[in-house]
Amino acid sequence: MSRQGASRSEALSSEELLALVVGRRWFASKEREPEGAQVSAVAHADGDLELVLVEVRFLEGTHETYLLVLGYDDGTPQDALEHPERVRRLAALCGVDTPCATVRPMGVEQSNSSVVLDERHVMKVYRRLEAGPNPELELLRVLGESGFENAPRLTGSLEHRGDPLAAVLVVVTGLVDAVGGGWELAVDSLASGDAQWLLRRARRLGEVTGAMHAVLAASDDPQFAPEQPSAESVGLLAATIDEDISRLSMDVPSLAGTSLGLRLEATRDLVQELGHVGPPGLIARVHGDYHLGQVLWTRAGDWVVIDFEGEPARPLAERRRRTSPLRDVAGMLRSFAYAAGAADLLHGVVAPEAWEWSCRAAFLDGWRATVDPRLLPASEVGFDRLLELFELERLLYELRYELGNRPGWVPIPTAGLERLLEGR
Repeated sequence: MSRQGASRSEALSSEELLALVVGRRWFASKEREPEGAQVSAVAHADGDLELVLVEVRFLEGTHETYLLVLGYDDGTPQDALEHPERVRRLAALCGVDTPCATVRPMGVEQSNSSVVLDERHVMKVYRRLEAGPNPELELLRVLGESGFENAPRLTGSLEHRGDPLAAVLVVVTGLVDAVGGGWELAVDSLASGDAQWLLRRARRLGEVTGAMHAVLAASDDPQFAPEQPSAESVGLLAATIDEDISRLSMDVPSLAGTSLGLRLEATRDLVQELGHVGPPGLIARVHGDYHLGQVLWTRAGDWVVIDFEGEPARPLAERRRRTSPLRDVAGMLRSFAYAAGAADLLHGVVAPEAWEWSCRAAFLDGWRATVDPRLLPASEVGFDRLLELFELERLLYELRYELGNRPGWVPIPTAGLERLLEGR
């Protein structure tokens, strides 16, 4: 990508740049006060379309890099994604020729901005940038080259290769003709009294998930080839979970002496027990942030997996790290529990008693029918224990999030914690 003209963004003050970044939903450090901002690179400048890398500095001496896609109206910088002609030119830079007669935002911004082009393409602009290969672009390429049909088709991308970092800026995929997202459809179906909607589709979701893991493990790309984990890998996972329990107890002092705090302490013994797995199976590249919100149910009657960038809060190197696919499985199983809990909290509808467990069983049956068996622990006991470890890891993440953001939702991870303890 070449720079074709002078950039007006380089004349913007620190205050003007901060106004364009801070306060946006995709700004990652809302709890920190920025010290200042500066343009660190202009990836593209052509008339009234500029792709600008902005370094935001913080008082403790750290910084984060964000991508702004700017246009100028009457000399005032604007978000270019709100201007169809500028979006058309950005799509062309990605190698996608489409008129952008219609451009609409797609859902709610999280760590990126996504827009739908002509009801044919989805353009995702990555906002917080880190140096290195983009896991979403990597996984979409491998899945597409393999002929895997249950992921969006990669149609274009745009990368910055100069200073201060090399990073993927934009990815464009085909638009999935979907009825809706798995999360919304599952919760809404429970709320409407149709407890069978997800249950009828859970095995197929497992089959698609297992096939995805098998394809990723079959790639001859050196960045994807499965590996034998170290002998102490499961012990290290257990130790990390134990540290998470201690850190959560310290970060939330109000837990001390409460029934939830006592349950957390009791969980530490469970962690040590679960750490004895035996050979855990090969590790490979995985989705990395897998739950019902990351799958779509199509009008053709099948599941499509989306959003392969991994958990945005985790460092890029960690999101690209090989792990057991049971981490993805645990995320989806916990999502079933959340759907049941959300139906109750949001709509006052209690899911049938066996609903979650029936969905779990169907999903696991489908997953095990299609996954590469080399990725599985050597024994059934090892399978159960490793899966429980990953579920516990996810439960602690959920508990920390709900305690800090949605106290009314704390009963959902708490119930999961209780079930794990009761099972032992």
